[in-house]
Amino acid sequence: SARPTVCLRCHPPNSPQSLCTWLRYKNMTEHAPDDKKRGGLCDGSTSTSLALTWSCGFYLCSSAGMSIFNKLAITALPLPTTLVMIQMSFTVCTTLVGWRAVHIGSMRDALRWGCTVPILFSAMLVSSMFAMRHNTLGTLAVFRNIAPLITLAIERLFRVPIQVSRMTISALLTIVAGVVIYYYDTLQLSWFGFMAICLNMAFAVLERLLQRYLLAHDPVDISKPGMMLLNNGCGLLPNVLLVLLYNEPAQWSQVFGEMSSAGWGVVALSCLNGVAISYAGLRVQQLVTATTFMVLTNVNKFIVIMFGVVALREALSPISCIGVLMAIGGGLMYARARQQLTVTPPPPPKEEELSELLVKRDPR
Repeated sequence: SARPTVCLRCHPPNSPQSLCTWLRYKNMTEHAPDDKKRGGLCDGSTSTSLALTWSCGFYLCSSAGMSIFNKLAITALPLPTTLVMIQMSFTVCTTLVGWRAVHIGSMRDALRWGCTVPILFSAMLVSSMFAMRHNTLGTLAVFRNIAPLITLAIERLFRVPIQVSRMTISALLTIVAGVVIYYYDTLQLSWFGFMAICLNMAFAVLERLLQRYLLAHDPVDISKPGMMLLNNGCGLLPNVLLVLLYNEPAQWSQVFGEMSSAGWGVVALSCLNGVAISYAGLRVQQLVTATTFMVLTNVNKFIVIMFGVVALREALSPISCIGVLMAIGGGLMYARARQQLTVTPPPPPKEEELSELLVKRDPR
């Protein structure tokens, strides 16, 4: 959009009309998508198209692999906390290999981040493994679409400003209807499995809100590799208590002895995939728009569900298919609606309000 022009002869710089036009222009330019910041995707070059295709494909594989490999790994090694500790230790080791990229500005920043976020991060991973163990892949993919409801409840609890429109309400109702249809038809959800999914989503939302506060509102001076190191290194400490609480060390000799080479291979793939998704997610978000990223995320859910049906012989009837489509489609609609609420510029202030503001700022 072109820069707005205001006749200063008719509307002086301090007039409500000129200020109103400038505020509207400033707000729109701050939120307008910048193709150059997205890696120049509009230049149509072959190299850019190949890089985009490879990045999107790699993200789809690693994102779908995160759920698939974790499901296979928890089946081969049915000790959730132990499995999470193995994965976190692997991430710490791979991060230390590239230690030059680790930057932590001060001890205060390290303590602010290391004493808060890793606790929720660890709880999110452990609860995810329990949810994986007691639910099918399809159930996880469908029920995780109700995460916006938990997000709204937690944001309301912490008095975070919430923007709601008719489209967001319609999307949430569509998600709930889809989940109810899926649950009613499959009946493959235990109360323990349901609680594990809800706890996992609650921990994920709390961790995301805390990260947003430490990155935007009261920012810390820590690089992304530094955050990965703190999340996984400090997150190991509460897991030591959990592994003792569930008495998993007493089962190590039996479970490890019964594991096959294929089982260890799946555990290794889950560790490698955890590092890959960290890179792939950041890479894709730099190359594509938020809408494209939402589409990729929903395509990933379909891949996970189809893998569960084909490879793991999970049940999926025509009625449950309708529930899946409604839940995932509602999730995509909700994300799109929230994006529009963020991007759409607000209406210009009223002239009376601006006049009062100018009088307060300039009593003359």
